[in-house]
Amino acid sequence: MSSCNDRNEKLTNALSKSVYNLIGARKKIPISFSGGIDSYITAALAKKYSNPILYTIGNLTAKDILYSKIASKSLGCPLEIINLTDGNIENGIRNTIKLIGQKNSLDVLIATSFYLIAERISKDDFDVCLSGQGADELFFGYDKYRRALADGNNPNDLRNKDLIELEDLFLNREYKIFENFNLKLLSPFFDEEVKKIGIQIEREHNLRDANDDLRKHTLREIARDLGAPPEIVARKKKAFQYGSGILQNIRKISKEKNLPSSLNAYLEYIKK
Repeated sequence: MSSCNDRNEKLTNALSKSVYNLIGARKKIPISFSGGIDSYITAALAKKYSNPILYTIGNLTAKDILYSKIASKSLGCPLEIINLTDGNIENGIRNTIKLIGQKNSLDVLIATSFYLIAERISKDDFDVCLSGQGADELFFGYDKYRRALADGNNPNDLRNKDLIELEDLFLNREYKIFENFNLKLLSPFFDEEVKKIGIQIEREHNLRDANDDLRKHTLREIARDLGAPPEIVARKKKAFQYGSGILQNIRKISKEKNLPSSLNAYLEYIKK
């Protein structure tokens, strides 16, 4: 067995153990699902110990919904789609701002999407929600790491800084949202052993060079080994606000209200 396979097996085993511990004795487990490799891996491992239900949010043309349907079929897990509407976006933003305050606009947008997911999951009488959160930071998923490399900087420094700040970010954003619905948001990528293994993996195994538009190659290999179809394995990272289509919706709503077609303009309108 090659060292690459050894590394992937070690990481997969740690993720699987974490998922097992997070699920406990629950017969069904909800998963915040985007159709990307992080949530695919989480769902595939959860299926070993429980019956995952995948919750995806998006508008009618959202890429997240398209890929989630492909992934759901591959996994053999039911998919619950939360359709974005003008009404639930506005309501979600208002309630999200009450919970986390008026931070930067992107934080509000991401938190609003999680608000709508948590709201739906709570209605289905769950007390926890699994996700693939933390994988992008640990395995160089964001394009900013590639850009750092292209600019001659060390992406490891940026990644390590993000990992340190991640807990505070979640305490002030995602955790507040889910706790509002008496839910715990859990991720196997926050597991200490998983983080330890992830940090030890050389950057080149996830971010190959300054032209690497895919990144997270270790997780792509693991997802493939867990049965992910080629469309999922090769899917490029899409920021949540674009993959769900929520930003597209807000720009449309702003235009209809004769506001500038921007997120900030809409948030100012909401606050008034």
